[in-house]
Amino acid sequence: MKLEGGLTGTLAAGLGLVLVIEGAVLHLWVAERSVAWAGAITAVNVVTLVWLWREHASAREAHLMVRGDEVRVDAGSRLRCQFPTSAVASVEPATWRSVPDVATDFVNTAKPLEPNIVVVLREPVEATLMLGMKRRVSRIGVRVAEPELLKAMLDARGSAS
Repeated sequence: MKLEGGLTGTLAAGLGLVLVIEGAVLHLWVAERSVAWAGAITAVNVVTLVWLWREHASAREAHLMVRGDEVRVDAGSRLRCQFPTSAVASVEPATWRSVPDVATDFVNTAKPLEPNIVVVLREPVEATLMLGMKRRVSRIGVRVAEPELLKAMLDARGSAS
């Protein structure tokens, strides 16, 4: 099931355009003083553009897969984890009460959007976040086009275990 959220194409293109313009102007200005620093600034901008492109690509391919008795969440650099369906305690519609502003056990994979489903786990699972950081999470906020279908899939498999 496709996950929504992440870096949009419009935002990525806008940021990329700003980086290109800013990078060119800064390169020309700094090159008068130091060619090495101008090259370093340009290299950082190129790496940032590649990162933006990869971030946008991972947002387009983000998905939650329920296969057999395993759930796999791949939201690109925002979150990667897997857990058995028996680990699902509940699947709730997201409300202002169930989506905390800051909580160490919660990850919102829909950012900058709001999630429409919160998957609550019986025990925390290890998740990989941005830059390869690991964190144990017990609540995962996701945004999907058909929240009722995801809720039915996880409820049916979670209660069957």
